Amino acid sequence: MTTLRAEHLDRGSALDLLADARTGRVIYTVAAMPAVWPAPFRVAPDGGVLLRTASDSGLAQAIGGTLVAFEADDLHDHDGTGWCVTLLGRAVVGAEDPANGAVEIHILPEAVHGRRFHEPTQHS
Repeated sequence: MTTLRAEHLDRGSALDLLADARTGRVIYTVAAMPAVWPAPFRVAPDGGVLLRTASDSGLAQAIGGTLVAFEADDLHDHDGTGWCVTLLGRAVVGAEDPANGAVEIHILPEAVHGRRFHEPTQHS
């Protein structure tokens, strides 16, 4: 197994990468057990994450007002290089849209962490 070099990214660089991703994962708890919900999303103007789900979904029922994590990445299977961004923050569940029964979830950005993984440097 090869160990890759990890570059820690500043908040702005991490959010730029996050804005290019289309799907990510909400990490939250249900009855003190970890749960993961894959979802398409977009980055809000405040740097938070916006996603939509059915108002009666397990996600919408479990996370309103709670601290959650959101993770997205672009890691390459062939060599493990790429990037990973994790955002931590409170989840705010909006009002139900009567037309389709969906709610918008806004994860407010309290902390943003990003890393870019590079191939190891070869030494002669």
